[in-house]
Amino acid sequence: MKRKKTTGSIAGKILRVDLTRGKIWSESTEQYSCRFLGGRAINSWILFTEMERETKWDDPANLLIFGAGVLDGTIAPGANRVSIDTKNVFNNGKGSANVGGHFGPELKFSGYDNIVVSGKSEKPVYLWINNGNPELRDAGFLWGKTTFATEDILNAAHKPFHIRVACIGPAGENLVRGSGIVCDRSKVAGGSGVGCVMGDKKLKAIAVCGEGGAIHVAQSDDFFRAIDHALEKIQASPYLSDIKENSYAGRYSNPECPSWDLFVSARNGQDDYWEMSKRIRLGEFSRFRTRITACTACPVGCMPFYEIPTGEYAGTRGEGFWGNTVCDAARLDLTDPAGVIKAWILSNELGLDTDFVTGVCSWAFECYEKGILTKKDTDGLNLEWGNVNAFIELLNRIAYRQGIGDLLAYGNKKASSILGRGSDKFAIHMKGQDSVEPYRISKGWALGVATSPIAGRHLRGAVFGGKEFGPKGIDFPFDTYNDQPEFVIWQSLTKEMEDILGLCVYVGTWSGAYALEPSDYVALTNAAIGTNLSEKEFFEIAKRSYNLEKAFNTLHTEFERKDDYPPQRYMEESITSGKFAGVRCERKKYDLMLSQFYERHEWDKKTGLQTRSVLMKLGLPEVAEKLNEVGKLI
Repeated sequence: MKRKKTTGSIAGKILRVDLTRGKIWSESTEQYSCRFLGGRAINSWILFTEMERETKWDDPANLLIFGAGVLDGTIAPGANRVSIDTKNVFNNGKGSANVGGHFGPELKFSGYDNIVVSGKSEKPVYLWINNGNPELRDAGFLWGKTTFATEDILNAAHKPFHIRVACIGPAGENLVRGSGIVCDRSKVAGGSGVGCVMGDKKLKAIAVCGEGGAIHVAQSDDFFRAIDHALEKIQASPYLSDIKENSYAGRYSNPECPSWDLFVSARNGQDDYWEMSKRIRLGEFSRFRTRITACTACPVGCMPFYEIPTGEYAGTRGEGFWGNTVCDAARLDLTDPAGVIKAWILSNELGLDTDFVTGVCSWAFECYEKGILTKKDTDGLNLEWGNVNAFIELLNRIAYRQGIGDLLAYGNKKASSILGRGSDKFAIHMKGQDSVEPYRISKGWALGVATSPIAGRHLRGAVFGGKEFGPKGIDFPFDTYNDQPEFVIWQSLTKEMEDILGLCVYVGTWSGAYALEPSDYVALTNAAIGTNLSEKEFFEIAKRSYNLEKAFNTLHTEFERKDDYPPQRYMEESITSGKFAGVRCERKKYDLMLSQFYERHEWDKKTGLQTRSVLMKLGLPEVAEKLNEVGKLI
């Protein structure tokens, strides 16, 4: 990679925080950025090189790393995302989550690209970064507070400064495995249990003020030209107006949307079809929408703000109903729009990952349906499909680990092992992490989710097919096993690019405005930090980042090929209704597709392990040596 010393939009410092000793220091970003640029790639490198294999997610030696994107703090369209990386609480492999809003740019304005948190505090603390000056402060007065209250209290405490907050709620404090880290009240870094790790470290919040700070670019004329070109493409997007008018959730809750039948896994995966009458009722949520807001530097705006003025949930207001919410609601057969809005805003307030809670709760609902759980087990709750009030009550009980909520807080894999009674048959998870994904219809979706380096999350390569995924101008079928590895790998690598830069997928390559593409990322990056990258070189950096995550899993878990298959339900049970009735994920055909996936990555087909040749080709000799030392290098 031909580049000068780090300049431009890279802030230049990484903050190190040792909670055990109460020590804070910083180091130069340069030693990492020349090789990995920034964002999640730097996070992954630090995790891989500094974490011992024996370290568990709840050990003081576990790291919790925040990485703002290279373009955060600039006016690049959609540049606001932060990657948060640690050990995955469900399996001790790679844990990772990504969040938008305003926290990332504020961190950059304060002078830092990344924050690396180690150790454990004996008492609750929060990290206060005031224009580049960090200090740990007592958070006893915040412990037990919701995320909403925490943000309000910190804002009041730090007046007149205008701050941005990343915090945990009661769920993280109580070590609920599926807790997230919440920014700006509604943007949740979910998945992998990052909020659980933050709670285990007794770090309640990070509050940042970057007033007076500024992020510069290396080549301003080229940067503004790249911005203009990017904005033109966003304005020309055929999907942009729909997202602006209806939000992303509104787009996919529309019964006329062609992706509807591909998008849901109903009633804990018993079917991949949701009846039209239920879709239409859920689609009424838009009548509670009062406005649509946006994250920093976003020219689109996909965040609906809701207010419920009357009825059972009167007074509910806030953001929290996304595209994923539609899928999650189907998982539990929820059709009351006001109830669903209430549940999702409450999840944000408590600090819960909604994919996790709908996954573990749909397991409980099916166990109730099958008679495995009774009202005696559920504290008297009627866990019938569609009972949104029971779900709302479960959210509180999970966050505070009360009654049956204490069991559900572990996630369905461990909960089923504790409960027994044959309940493991209905525990749908990928590599231990609760999964709400549809695996039967879109084969690229199944492959992308099953092979995700962070265990069953769809944003790391899952593709439906059609024109909204994959390289522009290519319309590929969703229901064939042919050629899917090519598109899954392409999608996973572009997501690596987006998370390195801090760009939102909704203006990028993944089913949003679908406007920007790798050529735009290269132009913006070169102008922002003074590099001379080609598109091919940027793809190599993305491959390097992706292979770091793969290698971390290999080193810290026993994951191999056997773990890259969809949950058994989707391979043994067919869809029962709708136009895709009879379809399932077929083992032999999936096997061939998986082999092709490994071949394209230049990994070993038999085991799924990486090869020395590919790691050396990517400039990762240290990674190859570590894997070789433990006998996990081909």
